[in-house]
Amino acid sequence: MSSQSQFTRNLVAIAAALFMSTVAIGAAVGPAQANANPVKVSINA
Repeated sequence: MSSQSQFTRNLVAIAAALFMSTVAIGAAVGPAQANANPVKVSINA
């Protein structure tokens, strides 16, 4: 039973780490995309 709870705890920790990294990447990439879009538009124009 203890090994199963340990596995569940690891699974939850991995899921939380994935979620946090996804949020961090989204926060980092979001402003970069917002800054890049006007540049692309001006190049196309």
